[in-house]
Amino acid sequence: MQALIDVMLPVFGIIVVGYIAGRIRLVEKASSKSLNNYVYYVALPALLFISLANAPIEELLNWGFIGSNLAGILISFALCIILARLFFGRKLPQSSIHGMAASYGTTGYMGIPLMIAAFGKGAALPAAIATLIHNIPVIALVILLFESMKNSERKQELLKNISKAIFLNPLTISVLAGICFSIFRIELPVSLDIFSQLLADAAGPTALFALGVGLVGQKNFFSSTSTAKSEVLLTTFIKIFIQPLLTIIFVLYVFDLEGLWATVAIIMSALPVGAGVYVFAQQYDSFKDETSQAIIVSMLISIPTLTGLLIWFS
Repeated sequence: MQALIDVMLPVFGIIVVGYIAGRIRLVEKASSKSLNNYVYYVALPALLFISLANAPIEELLNWGFIGSNLAGILISFALCIILARLFFGRKLPQSSIHGMAASYGTTGYMGIPLMIAAFGKGAALPAAIATLIHNIPVIALVILLFESMKNSERKQELLKNISKAIFLNPLTISVLAGICFSIFRIELPVSLDIFSQLLADAAGPTALFALGVGLVGQKNFFSSTSTAKSEVLLTTFIKIFIQPLLTIIFVLYVFDLEGLWATVAIIMSALPVGAGVYVFAQQYDSFKDETSQAIIVSMLISIPTLTGLLIWFS
């Protein structure tokens, strides 16, 4: 419980600082978009690159761990998109933000510290790999869906435009570069390592601060429309309850994982909605208010659920 509190308080604290800064106009609300652009185009690519480049390729290829995480993520992503269409009439690509909120957790700046605090430094590697698995597929899907729909009127150029949008995207470039460094065992020069790490360290705090600034002037959860509340609760329910349940099924009954790697896979899947989702909601101007509310609501609900999981596995 103490480990959870030690990690959650700073996360909430940065959001509150961002909100106060926006409220007293130390930072204008319009700056939230610029801050998110910094995360999307600079800090997050650095985070993905440094994480992959420094990981031994053998440890990146734990197929049972990858499969368990990936199954929970993709099923949750698809399920939320389907339910958003059935109950709220949300169509692609906008509903992909719903799917992202239901499958993309606070793995980097909450999950990794929590795993280390609860289970020691040995949990750092599986937690870091889980972070990559939780980030890369969902980010790629959201980019693919939005860019394919954006260019759907020009059928002949569709494949070309989608390919450019994905492979010239800074996130994709950083992932491919990191994988190359890992496969060919290229040791990062010290200056590049420090440079990338400094940028990467800013991704989580900046996204949280921008989220706080973006909350200024927004409707809170209780004053939102009934439809908005239902959408927030749907994504939160899938993220906090369905995704961990799916991961448990695949960990225990499909891939038969055991020990620390099984524990990390399950707990990382139960983390609240990641602030990175808000970056994409801003980027594509979709589901913005509901995403910010889902992040806060899921954090509050995850306190007892994560506590229960930590007690169970300890």
